[in-house]
Amino acid sequence: MKLLGIEDARLRKEWISASEGNRFAQTVRDFTDVIQKLGRNPLVKRETAA
Repeated sequence: MKLLGIEDARLRKEWISASEGNRFAQTVRDFTDVIQKLGRNPLVKRETAA
């Protein structure tokens, strides 16, 4: 990730069983919060005003 210029926090791996729906939902909410705090993906080209 670092070689690509992406923060390590933008990748998360979790093992969650199919029977753990609540845990899955909470994990997604938590990770979404982390990504929103990090801001825009550094690899996305910024659009310029025309």
